[in-house]
Amino acid sequence: MRSSNESMYYARRRKRRMQRRLRFVCAAVCILVLAGIITLIISLFDKKGKQDDSLEPEQTSTVLAPLPMQVTVNKEVWPVTGPAIQTKDYTIRSTDYDLMALPECGRVDTSYFSDAAFLGDSITEGFTEYNVEMQGALICGYVGLTPKTVVDGTAVNHPERGSEVPLDVLAARQPAKLYILLGTNTLVNDGAEDNFIAYYGRMLDELKSRLPDTLIYVQAVPPVQTKAVETRPGLEKSKVQAVNVRLAKLALEKGCSFLDLYGAMADENGDLNADYAESDGVHFTASSGYPAWVNFLCTHTVYSKDNPWAKGSAYYMG
Repeated sequence: MRSSNESMYYARRRKRRMQRRLRFVCAAVCILVLAGIITLIISLFDKKGKQDDSLEPEQTSTVLAPLPMQVTVNKEVWPVTGPAIQTKDYTIRSTDYDLMALPECGRVDTSYFSDAAFLGDSITEGFTEYNVEMQGALICGYVGLTPKTVVDGTAVNHPERGSEVPLDVLAARQPAKLYILLGTNTLVNDGAEDNFIAYYGRMLDELKSRLPDTLIYVQAVPPVQTKAVETRPGLEKSKVQAVNVRLAKLALEKGCSFLDLYGAMADENGDLNADYAESDGVHFTASSGYPAWVNFLCTHTVYSKDNPWAKGSAYYMG
């Protein structure tokens, strides 16, 4: 028979053994719970990853119409306007010709041009020669005009007003809109492209300085017919198209709107449409060419709710 001391010893021993077992069980339970939590977390991450892999790429483009859109050029934002696809944080590259050109945007009445001016060579002069109705627009069309002529401040002859300096005439009028069409005279010979773009940039700087509140439209150099290229090799269509890409980029860099007149006047081969061409293959006909040009201008304007939208236009509010 055990003494009381032995009984107490064995009781304490059993108690310590029980405590060790209890601690072991608790530790085991804690380890199992922790392992379960870790396994659950890992499975959730794996599941999320699989779900993400099955998703379509995030759509970053939106359709804007008729409100203006914007694109980023050299970290500056310029308005483009009208129905178009806009990509988030999109930066125009020199090859994005379609994005650089102003898209079609409703149709304005010709009264839109009542406070406009047109600057160009003999093609622009045709507005005066053929009495094309432009609602009182100032026509500054001169035979042989080039960007260099404008920059140098050279006096040129207008068929009705006589000798004048284009920059001075424009500065005196301060038109709300200015349409520029130049290049056919400068580009007749190969190798003139760099000189043309350089002077065009200087001309735009001078115009923006003299006409601070004027919206400037830069029109693409128009196409010519194949027969005209024989004596004007610099106007071969691939060369003109390459110049127009550079011209579009220059226009946006200077804060101007670019109009793809080339595309509007060309046939399926990229030549001046036979219906619009005079016999020389360069100038526009009064019967078809100028109406096509005016129609293009009426449907390609910078959007404004205050524009005189023609009846039937998507933006007509009458």
